[in-house]
Amino acid sequence: MTAFRSAALVAATTLAALSLSACKKEGVVAKDESVESVAKKVDESGIKPQPGRWESSVKIAKMEIPGMPPQAKEAMSKQTGQAQTFASCLTPEQANKPDAGFFQAGAKDCKYDNFAMAGGKIDATMTCDRGGQKLKMTMAGTYSETSYDIQVKSEGEVQPGMPMSMEMSIASHRAGECNGTEMTAAPPPAK
Repeated sequence: MTAFRSAALVAATTLAALSLSACKKEGVVAKDESVESVAKKVDESGIKPQPGRWESSVKIAKMEIPGMPPQAKEAMSKQTGQAQTFASCLTPEQANKPDAGFFQAGAKDCKYDNFAMAGGKIDATMTCDRGGQKLKMTMAGTYSETSYDIQVKSEGEVQPGMPMSMEMSIASHRAGECNGTEMTAAPPPAK
């Protein structure tokens, strides 16, 4: 489940940042650039996302890990198709000056192979290299100033020699002002 949570957190933080950037008219395009470089481009573009409470739902459509122990496979299959929900708070300070962490928490070992966001559409490919283990993610979907709906595909290794592929959807919308009950880290565990 660590692989799922890691991939879900990577996708959710990236997509929250992307979706909040909807006020950009001409868009942002990058190729073979670090997360920091993409964040700088977005900052320089004048994008000022709307602060507030964002409510999100993550649903795994497919997850395959060949050779997984039966108990772990059973637990994973119970999560497939089930939505996990969480809320996050984007402060005015974060909205006015997004940094690389805003775009991809814990992504110092990641880079965008391609990144395009314009005209209400998002299309990005990211590669992460964590200690020799590679994770490749593609993200595609739609966004507006107050919501997004993204499909994410990930392929990589849970551990050396143990491949993993996953497909999930993430939907989020701005639900008003922050009220102090929002999560600030990973999505809560499944119930």
